Amino acid sequence: MNIGIIGAGRVGLTLSIVFKRAGFSVLVASRKRVSAEKASRISNARAVEIPEAAKADIVFLTVPDSEIVNVARSIENVLNKKQTVVHTSGVFSSEIISFLPSRTCALHPLKSFSDPILSADTISGTLFTFDGDESAFSVISYLVEKIGDRIVKIKPSDKPVYHLAAVLTANYTVTLFSISKDMLEAIGFTDKDANDALLNLISGVVRNIKNRGAVDALTGPIVRGDAETLRLHLMHIEDKNLETIYKSLAFATLKIAKKQGLSEDKIRKIEEVLNG
Repeated sequence: MNIGIIGAGRVGLTLSIVFKRAGFSVLVASRKRVSAEKASRISNARAVEIPEAAKADIVFLTVPDSEIVNVARSIENVLNKKQTVVHTSGVFSSEIISFLPSRTCALHPLKSFSDPILSADTISGTLFTFDGDESAFSVISYLVEKIGDRIVKIKPSDKPVYHLAAVLTANYTVTLFSISKDMLEAIGFTDKDANDALLNLISGVVRNIKNRGAVDALTGPIVRGDAETLRLHLMHIEDKNLETIYKSLAFATLKIAKKQGLSEDKIRKIEEVLNG
């Protein structure tokens, strides 16, 4: 079984590395030959042109979401019904490439890919979601299991909600971290001290979620019913957009606090502050 990967960005390079390490024959291609050759040097996959990669038993389209359909159409005449074509978009379902003559599916790794080598080194344990032709599931499951990961089927119509959950956790955690780091630096923290302090804090939060679950892991002023602390926070927010973010997150957090048993009186006082 050989694997063709079209698209030599972060996801494509990561998959090239992990599939090559797992013992598969891997072909990597890109619109820019130099990108494919760079990916080849890092992953030990063989750099080829796109039409050759499209002749593989399993063809991965690891291109930007906006290019998936265009790339699929460009290789349509090369494909046959014995092949499997996979795109790796988190938000779009397999239906966007269902016009191809091959078996089609979507496979998305629920993982951050900021550094392909680090991503490849830590791929084990990643959850992959699958939607598409049932006839493709067994071979795709085999690939995922070979690299030590889990695979879960989801409905094509659920892809946007799935991706939304991933973005809220992964992308916006980075955004909130960056905002908080700027705040600490504004009051005199060095870059290193701010970074280290917040990393230690967030690492503890992740451990608590892992050990106790999201509801019981919640700490802070809202779960304590400390409305005055929230009032002080809001007094010191000058950016209106940040105030909106803070209040929206506070209302969402209040729902978790209710699950922990926060009293109706304290809930009412917090809502008064947030609506104030």
